[in-house]
Amino acid sequence: MINSAQINVTAIECFSRLVANHRLAHAYLLVGPQDSGKTQTALNLAQLVNCEHQTACGECGACRKIASGNHPDVHVLGNDEMESIKIEEIRFLLSRAHLMAYEGRTKVFIIRNIELMTHEAANALLKTLEEPAANTLMVLTTSVPEANLDTIKSRCHLVKFFPSSVNRIVKILTDEGCKSEDARFLAVYAEGCLGKTRKLIQQEIIPRKRKVLDEMLLNRNNDNFLKELSADSQVGAQALRLLLSFFRDVLLFKNGVPKMELIHQDCLKDIEKFAARGLEDLSLIIRQIVQTKQLVDEKLNVKMSLSLLREHIWVN
Repeated sequence: MINSAQINVTAIECFSRLVANHRLAHAYLLVGPQDSGKTQTALNLAQLVNCEHQTACGECGACRKIASGNHPDVHVLGNDEMESIKIEEIRFLLSRAHLMAYEGRTKVFIIRNIELMTHEAANALLKTLEEPAANTLMVLTTSVPEANLDTIKSRCHLVKFFPSSVNRIVKILTDEGCKSEDARFLAVYAEGCLGKTRKLIQQEIIPRKRKVLDEMLLNRNNDNFLKELSADSQVGAQALRLLLSFFRDVLLFKNGVPKMELIHQDCLKDIEKFAARGLEDLSLIIRQIVQTKQLVDEKLNVKMSLSLLREHIWVN
């Protein structure tokens, strides 16, 4: 289903004007952070060019089929698993580009995360971009534009996606029943990407955050928890990111930022406590968090580094 809150309204308004003036190009590259609404916007564009009322109404048969992933002329390649896109997949998709549309006005091919294409797949796609078929629209997405072939980028019209404001995401989340303090944390932690906040909620990041901070800040005898972090690199990386965000708040508060601007609103007493420590001491903790996170990312043993981090946090 298409989540309307994640659609880039500015981009869709621009596309709508291009469609109305018959100036829509054959290929677009949507560039922005992960979970910034690129796929949702691409699907909404597919609705726009195939809507029975030419408005992306969301209610006609074409719009409903596109939203449910069942339209025969709208094809999506790529997923959230960040797996490589192989040449066979591109060839299969593009073999349909020169066929007649089954029921839509425009055949739409959405290829997500094109930075994951193999070199052979990228070259196969390039040939199609150079020789576009009639009534065909290619919509590519990427969060790493520098990882893509310049020849592909030069044959697409670039559309940049920027993070949403914290206030906008907080309003959306609170309207959906999220506590205001949790909504603010999610908005900032997700770097302004509404789609990422959805994933964080599904991952139960709020209770996880509280457990990480309780174990690292309030429990000195946390050997079992440190074993848990060292045993799973994803769990360890997430815990260290959460811990780093807490000490970011500590530094901000120590430098005079008002409490209401901090993201860990449920930990204000702990923030005040750590802010009373010296800047050199806090910098040492942060450096140790960053160094431990690097070890986790490189799949190295972090037991000693985590123990050292604990000692830095608990030093008198």
